[in-house]
Amino acid sequence: MKKIILLLLIVISSGTLYAQWSSNPAVNLTICDTTGDQVLPKIAATSDGGCYIGWFDARGGSYAVYLQKLNSLGIKQFPAGGLLISNNPQSSSLVDWDLAVDDSNCCVLSFTDTRAGSSINPFAYRISPSGQFLWGANGIALTDSVAVYQANPKVICTSDGNFIIPWQYSNKIGVQKISKAGTKVWGNVPLMVIGNPGINEKFNYPAGVKSDNGNFILYWIGYTGSFISPANYKLYTQKYSPAGTGLWGSPQDTIWNLGNAQGTYQPSIYPDGNNGAVYVWQSYVTGPTVCYVQRKNSAGAIQFPVNGSAVTTTGATMLNFAPAASYMPSTGETFVFWQRKNSLQSVIGVYGQKFSATGTRLWADSGLAVKPLDGNSFASLSSFTKDTSVMGYYMEIVTAGNTGLAKAFKLNRDGVLQWGGSIITPGACVSGKGRMSTAINSSGMSMLAFQDNRNDAGGMYAQNINFNGTFGAPTGIINLSGLAPEKYLLSQNYPNPFNPSTKIKFEIAKNSLVSIKIFDVLGREVKNLVNDNFKAGSYEVTFNASELSSGAYFYKMVSGDFSQIKKLMLLK
Repeated sequence: MKKIILLLLIVISSGTLYAQWSSNPAVNLTICDTTGDQVLPKIAATSDGGCYIGWFDARGGSYAVYLQKLNSLGIKQFPAGGLLISNNPQSSSLVDWDLAVDDSNCCVLSFTDTRAGSSINPFAYRISPSGQFLWGANGIALTDSVAVYQANPKVICTSDGNFIIPWQYSNKIGVQKISKAGTKVWGNVPLMVIGNPGINEKFNYPAGVKSDNGNFILYWIGYTGSFISPANYKLYTQKYSPAGTGLWGSPQDTIWNLGNAQGTYQPSIYPDGNNGAVYVWQSYVTGPTVCYVQRKNSAGAIQFPVNGSAVTTTGATMLNFAPAASYMPSTGETFVFWQRKNSLQSVIGVYGQKFSATGTRLWADSGLAVKPLDGNSFASLSSFTKDTSVMGYYMEIVTAGNTGLAKAFKLNRDGVLQWGGSIITPGACVSGKGRMSTAINSSGMSMLAFQDNRNDAGGMYAQNINFNGTFGAPTGIINLSGLAPEKYLLSQNYPNPFNPSTKIKFEIAKNSLVSIKIFDVLGREVKNLVNDNFKAGSYEVTFNASELSSGAYFYKMVSGDFSQIKKLMLLK
């Protein structure tokens, strides 16, 4: 173990040995920047504090799919240029795709290509942490008809260890279920979600989240008329059993049926941490575009008013677009951020709103101005919560010079900016930038992957943000080794006494849930430091006590039958 820790210290102290998370946001971590452009990044966190990053890559003259795995330190686990997943022929234009991480820290990818003919069809791959192709070198074909246009597949990892992949199947929604072994559980013919044929209703843009007992929740749009100018626009949802049976309304529940939206708009769904879902969308009834949010619990009961809660009441002079949401399980609050523009769309800002458990706006009715209106636009807005903080991320498009800057912020529950009281810039290289994808690990470290044109038409770069707003070496949970210890261990924190941060090392002998809580001398819990599933191994977590007063505290670790308490001393 001493050799492992020594090796870790060497890796951390020597930037020449291994590329890792950069402490300089103008440099960032290069995932891949070779010939051709690298575009459409996707990122998903692993349970050991790292992540997978996937992208489309034109280094060979046409787009191929590549994948990279980073450990918690940002060190690449696959070949330097990424692991080639598929170089099958692609359509002349790319559509959306997806990747997710399962409970074995394998990466499941789903994307489309034209290997079977002129129409794009969806395929799925499962890649192990060591880079093995668990579903074969060419993945699994999801469709039963190669002649039909099929786009925008998503990946849902269910609670019972299977995988649900919904996609646009012509004007229907196709859904396939795949086991870990790569078996199509429902057979070769996917489940079909079909619109009302009496009015020629068309379905598109499915997305979903996992729920309880192997169930899953889907969300999609329905409309009549053309894709560019849809009519009778509605938003639908349904919870399905492991057998594919609808569990809520028949044939589905309606989230929204009052207005309209562009046919190109993709609504979003997020887990609520309690086996339910949070839904956001933009639409208009009359007048300006408005963003809405709804939450459903696992039983299918709506928690907000029918047809959702509007994020703002701005009158007829302002436009609101592209909402992103996150749910805070510890408080039952929902946070939504969106893009606000004036009627001329000449000034743009990032605004936010907090909702109670019943959908009441808790910040000003006009919303909270996170980034006040100015001449810069932005894209790729996303959000996560951790404890009682909420983080937001976006790619700001700077009008002067048409360059891009990756931006991020952290708010407390009152809407006050943290991280020094300002929006930070994790992607500060002055260059053109494209789409950005974000993830967060169990220690609250944010991880961003984005297209950057600093050298050519596009490279793939990544940057971490520690929960305290710093860049570079992780300050949360670090995976010290991949070796399984022979026993459980909770080490004494170091340094001790400390001010304001200290490190706590722990070891677990088998895969298990780990809880580490901080208590004061009266036995009151003051911090839930760790509460997540971990693979067997040695870990180190940083405890920042800047918000606590001086004195003695205790930290308690529970994992399976193992439980231990140790004392620490904060001196300010």
